[in-house]
Amino acid sequence: MYLLLLLLYCASYVFAMLEKRQVEVGEEVTKVILQMPGYSPSKNDEYGVLPRKAPPGYIVAFEPFAVMDRIHHILIFGCTTPAYNSIWKGYDVCGAGLLPRVLYAWARNAPALFLPNNVAYSVGHEQDYIKYFVMQVHYARTFVGDVLDYSGVIIHMTQKKPPNFADVYLLGYTQPVPPGRHHLQLNVSCEYHGKADLHPFAFRTHTHGMGRVVSAYYKHEGHWKKLGIRYPLAPQIFQIIEHNPVIRKGDLIATTCRMDSHHKTVPTPIGPQEMCNYYMMYYYNSSEETPFPGDPFCIKNEGSEEMRKDYPVEGTLILPSKPTLERTSYATGIAFGVVEEGAHTSVGSVKIGQIAALSFIDDRTLVIFHRAERVWNKRSFDKYDVTIDKTPIADHVILIVSFIDGKLRLLKKLGKNKFYMPHGLHIDKDNFFYTTDAGSHTVAKWRLEGDDLELVWESGVKMKPGADDAHFCKPTAVVTNDEGVFVTDGYCNNRIVQLDSTSGKRMFEFGLSGPGHGTFNLPHDIVTSFPSNHLFVADRENGKVQEITTRGDFVLEWSSNLFSNIYSVDTHDDYVYMVPGRIDAGPARVYAGRAGTGLIEFSFAPTSRKFEHVHTLRVSPDGYRIAVGDNHGPTLFVFRIQPKRPTSFPRSPFMFSTSFYLFDAERWPLLMIPVIGCAMIIIGFVVCLRNGRERKVTKNHVTFDKKDYKALPLDKEDAVKLMSDNSDIEEP
Repeated sequence: MYLLLLLLYCASYVFAMLEKRQVEVGEEVTKVILQMPGYSPSKNDEYGVLPRKAPPGYIVAFEPFAVMDRIHHILIFGCTTPAYNSIWKGYDVCGAGLLPRVLYAWARNAPALFLPNNVAYSVGHEQDYIKYFVMQVHYARTFVGDVLDYSGVIIHMTQKKPPNFADVYLLGYTQPVPPGRHHLQLNVSCEYHGKADLHPFAFRTHTHGMGRVVSAYYKHEGHWKKLGIRYPLAPQIFQIIEHNPVIRKGDLIATTCRMDSHHKTVPTPIGPQEMCNYYMMYYYNSSEETPFPGDPFCIKNEGSEEMRKDYPVEGTLILPSKPTLERTSYATGIAFGVVEEGAHTSVGSVKIGQIAALSFIDDRTLVIFHRAERVWNKRSFDKYDVTIDKTPIADHVILIVSFIDGKLRLLKKLGKNKFYMPHGLHIDKDNFFYTTDAGSHTVAKWRLEGDDLELVWESGVKMKPGADDAHFCKPTAVVTNDEGVFVTDGYCNNRIVQLDSTSGKRMFEFGLSGPGHGTFNLPHDIVTSFPSNHLFVADRENGKVQEITTRGDFVLEWSSNLFSNIYSVDTHDDYVYMVPGRIDAGPARVYAGRAGTGLIEFSFAPTSRKFEHVHTLRVSPDGYRIAVGDNHGPTLFVFRIQPKRPTSFPRSPFMFSTSFYLFDAERWPLLMIPVIGCAMIIIGFVVCLRNGRERKVTKNHVTFDKKDYKALPLDKEDAVKLMSDNSDIEEP
């Protein structure tokens, strides 16, 4: 009893503290989105640059949405005025005669960065140097296929002035790297002349392939003190500095990069081929003058003799290997692309009819749910939504196919004389087939028996549409998870119905007609994410994808001026794929959104012909193939995403679990005392429970977001170059 009371007390304290922080951070936070507007590099090592006026406020976080297979690096600069007023290519950043201020850098799949409490960048105010954000995106390679990029960074801002202002100080080596050396140290150092004390709280390192370790120290009153050491090829995050260093006037700030150039035969210039950079993120009292009124970077070696004489050996030693981090930040060397592997109008001797739905059994096996010779048009239903042709389709409507090297092979065909107007298909982990038939207004579960389907159960009243708890009206799609079967009862009822997977009995329903969150205007497709069990609904005529819980609670949506309708949706790991069916303006495309953001990150289209009237899409279990059913033709498109990575990024699905929060140095230890104590009690308590009974484990939901700053030379033109390493709704 006492243990339980103590446990409840501890838990309430911890959650109160966490809630307090959430309120402090979240109540005033707004988001400024810097996003490329559908960019496709025309050559290797191309730089796309996007300006945006900075609203007055204080930056507290940077949240990237990009991956290194597509983007080499992203830099966020602050400028008084940008070089140009709209997107441009090249190295230019700020207006003539103005040097950019470094705000943020991303590369190698680094996660989001949240600044400490009471610390922020001041931007957009009359007295601030930074009046504009300038985002520079370096595309190392052109894309393969018809791909457009929408990557970027979400800047979190607040209106509350903090006690401390943040800034970044860059130390960068600028000379060519000598060849033929297994162990080579590149040194940079400068004396600090400012009046304000500097409080470094995070750092980031960057090299290319020759980097082995990068470290930084400062020398205060004759003693070297560590700032940070990092393996530069790991994900290039701003890593927290866990101690509390203070740099004062007269201190020497130094960095060294250990390089391995033994495989090189000629000097390697600093720039696109190699770098040696150390970024020190620090704060200072906001009431004091800026520590670096000129340019906050160091490219000299003012302390060369001191570094040669007694720079700490620890800062030059190779760090222990971290394979997980190294795999995450590994560049495959293969250009990002979406390759069209095939566009098929038939499988063997079977002509594909209107493609209602698709479902993968495994990475190479696809099930096509088509309508054979039957066509959905204005004569398919009367004004009461009753099917006019009441005869079942005589041909097989389910085709199981395999594809190898872009060719389809028919493995099995099923389902003749069972369906009236096929629409939705889902295959669960036990290989049960679930279908929706808009013609018969029913939902069914089937068992595969040899060369035929055996009915397990059917829900709805056959051939009779309705809106009560016994009927469906032209149901559109179906999906299962461990909570049951979920059906989009789309064309007439704008609702989602939950069925028991064993019996088919109704359990729950939610949804109303409308344009808002949790309401629908023809829910046309539905999938689920694992392990969250959240539902993703293609809200067709509202032109968006809604992420909702199985109780109907709204979580997030994906909408854009790029499309006005969404016919189909699927998810895989960090991405939500969606496709419009009707063409609004310009060619139709498949859009890939980053989970957890509601933002589009890239899009693609076929290269052999245009999409005309897409009805459905599905992603293979490994995430590298996407099948798209276009009912003009009809045509089955198969795409392959490259490069293929052996493992996904080390973040929980649909969760920025690798993001790190930099807590206030004074509050964090105080918070941790009760947290650690309570954690020990909770762990013991949970262990006792696990010993007494089996525990059901529920995981978190999938949410999903250049070489970096080049070392700076002395004149403005070279400095910028180095910092910028490059129907009546009618069915189709």
